[in-house]
Amino acid sequence: MRQTKKHILFFLSLFLNLSFLFAQEGTINNNASKPAEFTGKIMVIPFEPKLYLSEIDMKVNQQTKWNFEQIRENFRHQLDAQLKLKLESIGPVISFYNDSAKTWKDLLYAYKSTNLASDPVSKPSDASVVNKKASGIKDGEVHVEMSTEKKFMNTKITDKELLTYLNSKYQSEYFVFINELDIISIPDTYDLSTDSFKRQVSVHYSIVNKVGKTVNAGIASAEFSSKENNPKKIVASCFSPVATTIANKLSDIIHPKPATTNKK
Repeated sequence: MRQTKKHILFFLSLFLNLSFLFAQEGTINNNASKPAEFTGKIMVIPFEPKLYLSEIDMKVNQQTKWNFEQIRENFRHQLDAQLKLKLESIGPVISFYNDSAKTWKDLLYAYKSTNLASDPVSKPSDASVVNKKASGIKDGEVHVEMSTEKKFMNTKITDKELLTYLNSKYQSEYFVFINELDIISIPDTYDLSTDSFKRQVSVHYSIVNKVGKTVNAGIASAEFSSKENNPKKIVASCFSPVATTIANKLSDIIHPKPATTNKK
């Protein structure tokens, strides 16, 4: 009888200890720090029409009968739409393509309050830093320094009040500036068996936070065949992955992945 009581007391003690441990573990998990939820908005600023450089418009015209302005505006609008679609997985997105006269005035204000500079892709300078030696927009034209290092067009804020104004009016925490769109041919990729070569879509972009710091910038690119001249298919095959790349860059800033430690 005494032996039975000892067994009962042993198991009761074990049960209470395990219950305490599980309760303690549950408390630790519940209080574990979670990444802060992004509550602001993301503003996409499309490239200025003069910053569209394309080598395929003639071929697109032959298929669509669109003129140059229609082709350019289609690609400009579709790039904005793809970016909005991909960025919405991070937070609310402000787009200037909403047929609002007031919004377009703000877009023009953004253009007047920024400039572009040719920066090294490997080391872009900050948006608030004006690099006097870097070439950019001069006399309404794009000027790029001759250099062996790969460069891109990077946004520079010339009016410090711009971001304060846009943040106050739209609650924008991050600004995705699309600085330039290039669609070029790559002749040295010619394939005799298919009688075709590759073309490349390159989007120059800068992601700036509300205090004017460049958190990411560079070029996002995708390739497609020279036989493809359908704008819808070009957008699907290139603009979509380019927008995904840019959205992922911003996502990594807002929701950084926890550092992993290698266990020995």
